[in-house]
Amino acid sequence: MEYRSMIQSALDEIDKRITENIQADELARMACYSTRHFCRIFHELNGTSFMNYIIRRKLEYALYDLSQGKKIIDIAFDYGFETHAGFTKAFKKHFGYPPSLYRLRFVASVPVKATVKNAKSKGVIKMQVQIKDLQPFSIVGYASRHRMPEVKSMAQLPAGFYDLVNKDYVAELIALYEIYKQFEHCEVMTCLDVDDVQGSFTYMMGVGIAEAEYSIPLRPGTYRHEISGGLYAIFTTPLAGDETQTAALRNTWKYILEDWLPSSEYEYDDSRTDYEYHDERAHDDWREDGKCVTEVRIPICKRKA
Repeated sequence: MEYRSMIQSALDEIDKRITENIQADELARMACYSTRHFCRIFHELNGTSFMNYIIRRKLEYALYDLSQGKKIIDIAFDYGFETHAGFTKAFKKHFGYPPSLYRLRFVASVPVKATVKNAKSKGVIKMQVQIKDLQPFSIVGYASRHRMPEVKSMAQLPAGFYDLVNKDYVAELIALYEIYKQFEHCEVMTCLDVDDVQGSFTYMMGVGIAEAEYSIPLRPGTYRHEISGGLYAIFTTPLAGDETQTAALRNTWKYILEDWLPSSEYEYDDSRTDYEYHDERAHDDWREDGKCVTEVRIPICKRKA
């Protein structure tokens, strides 16, 4: 019990001074232990080294700041990283994806109080994931540019995007099905041209088209975009009705970003684009009970050492 109390005091001190350069020997002196003994007990009770925990905890707080629309370079300096690149490298090493992905896809809450019990715990939600090598394909659709913090994250966009931009994209996408032949029935939502410095991005909604349709002139106001092939992790959202589909998407992204990628042997492949894939299962007439599912497809590669 004495050790647990000592380590809990250390965790509290870390949170209180999360933006400072906290050293193990300083906390060891406060606990009246040698640095070596303190670090050994810390590792035993938290499941990770002292320095690894410090970096991870700083990044957890940075996640919240990211979701509030704060600039990445400002966050990097706040938490003791000397450069934007250094912060991004540490972030991707710990979580398996760049900070811009979290910033665009999820609104974080303030980190919960760290305790010896939960400092090394993982999420309890489990989802089935498929790892597949997918072929490239093209989409034709509509795009709009957004900038944070007016739109703080992509979590504000999926399923509720039509109301956000006050445009009837549902009818527009249906019209595209009447113009183009599809390689398969699908609608795709993706984020393009992310500018970390300006906090801006393009959101595109489109339909998959067959290769034979590539030569058809684009309808005014539409764009064509190539979705890269390669290795993807595919997550299927839980069954949901129209009123709960947005929550199902957000919970799926939460699992991907806070559970699966940080602990996976894979990491996010920055050279390609993630996207939400809506096939016939995303329509309420797919099942008698009106439930729908959507796929979230994440480009991945083997995690670097």
